[in-house]
Amino acid sequence: MDEDEKDRAKRASRNKSEKKRRDQFNVLIKELCTMLQGQGHPRKMDKSTILQRTIDFLQKQKEITAQTESCEVRQDWKPSFLSNEEFTQLMLEALDGFLIALTTDGNIIYVSDSVSSLIGHLPSDMVDQNILNFLPEREHGEVYKLLSSHMLLTESSAVDLLNSNETHIEFCCHLARGNIDPKEPPTYEYVKFVGDFKFHNNVPLSSCNGYDLAFPRTLQSTLEEQICLVATVRLVTPQFLKDLCNVEDVCDEFTSRHSLEWKFLFLDHRASPIIGYLPFEVLGTSGYDYYHVDDLELIHILRNSLPYRISLKLFTINI
Repeated sequence: MDEDEKDRAKRASRNKSEKKRRDQFNVLIKELCTMLQGQGHPRKMDKSTILQRTIDFLQKQKEITAQTESCEVRQDWKPSFLSNEEFTQLMLEALDGFLIALTTDGNIIYVSDSVSSLIGHLPSDMVDQNILNFLPEREHGEVYKLLSSHMLLTESSAVDLLNSNETHIEFCCHLARGNIDPKEPPTYEYVKFVGDFKFHNNVPLSSCNGYDLAFPRTLQSTLEEQICLVATVRLVTPQFLKDLCNVEDVCDEFTSRHSLEWKFLFLDHRASPIIGYLPFEVLGTSGYDYYHVDDLELIHILRNSLPYRISLKLFTINI
């Protein structure tokens, strides 16, 4: 074989290897393009655009992962059998509080599950309602003024404000408790809001649900990122003190509170002599682990009609 034939063989081998690499690269680019199309990107993109948008996506995912890790609850703070959400709810219950997110016109866009055991409302009953629907009329003006103070900001002034120390807000008001009978006059719980105004994406439009806004909707911010109030709401009078004051002096009765999944959130001090468990032993565990089989059907019927009071047989331990 002469030198020319050897060169041709080498070139053919290189060309074959190069073609194989190009084909593999094109297959990967095509897969990336297909994945990006599922994220709302155009159907036709050149290779450089596909690579650039993939880089942008990975950078965004890296930021989200970093934010998630910063919000993770340290393992030495919580039992291993509780998720972050369950642990957070337990902490809120221990503080007699719940989380809430409001738009600047008072529309409720999020409320945590712990609201149910504190003021008797299901989260689904409060979301998309206006917070003013749960306040006595005499407090409407003051609370609405606090929320709407950020409503008419321009984009530049909103950014300047949120970068300052003027985003924090604290105020007290009365919130209506949930009633089974809508004909009964509302009873109110005195609570304290502590929170901050923040930018949030994809905030749902408010339907107001019966409350007429003081400002025309056309004057409100049309920013893609809307300003919302994210706050914790705590009972001014702790629930534990109320339970002590309201409970009759009965030696075979105690009070417990449960999540929507029926996990123990609170167990008062009178339970230990009756059932043999200390409160920290049952917190975060399911009530169904302790109830007698004869009571399971009764619990299933009544748990959807909060609030209620029932007598149950519980498995006890010897102490």
